[in-house]
Amino acid sequence: MTNPYTLETTDNTTPELSDSGINDLMRQAEAMSAAHKLATVLCNTQMVPQTFRGKPDDGAAAILYGAELGLKPQQALQQVFVVHGQPAIYARTMVALLKGKGYKFETVESTDESVTVRGTAPSGEQETSTWTIDRAKKAGYTSNKKYQTDPQAMLYAKAASEVSRRLAPDVLLGIKYAAEDLELEPVKMSATRQDVAQQALSAPAPKKKQDPEPQPAGEDDQFVEDVKAALADLTTPEEVTDFMQEIRQDADVPQAILDLGRARWNELQEQ
Repeated sequence: MTNPYTLETTDNTTPELSDSGINDLMRQAEAMSAAHKLATVLCNTQMVPQTFRGKPDDGAAAILYGAELGLKPQQALQQVFVVHGQPAIYARTMVALLKGKGYKFETVESTDESVTVRGTAPSGEQETSTWTIDRAKKAGYTSNKKYQTDPQAMLYAKAASEVSRRLAPDVLLGIKYAAEDLELEPVKMSATRQDVAQQALSAPAPKKKQDPEPQPAGEDDQFVEDVKAALADLTTPEEVTDFMQEIRQDADVPQAILDLGRARWNELQEQ
């Protein structure tokens, strides 16, 4: 009788899955089932972010990913986000996780213009990152109003997360983004809701330019006003994200339009 746990290979060998491998799969399946049951309850409450409400599948995935990092289920639902299909956590969560494993962090400099963070691994390896207002401005982050109200916190988040990712990618499981990137770069977030996507498709968006010649003066101004009016009708950050993603399909989107999208996203995020 053929062994159901064998895999055919090109060299005519049939390596068997080990008992430990099968046990690992069974444990993962059991963990997913338990996480989904818990997420089904929690994601129907007001105790989780809007991102996970009514989405137990996404919630279960966040719980499992958080467990790999050492987060409890409730912590995972509050701390784990998705950017471009990749998991992300807050910069302060990255630092806390690494400190719990013996890593040390030092704020070398902290002003409204520049923040430098140095991290040291238990092995002695060090990484340093400096984020300045000029660097943030060049990256397009300073449209966030928090850069006016608390620039040091914003710059610290960027520097601390950069140090954490460089110093301990194994501990952070290859996380590429800090959740602050959701606030600092809202128009680049991944869409997750089909109903919002449909609304974005029907919202006023720029048409592709067929003629490379400049548009008549006043047409761009009207486009800005149309987009501004459309953004005012959106009521959640997710809707703004999807709407702006649709607009960004045009390579010639004016900076004023991108600024409007970021401003509206931040306004809804703070409500």
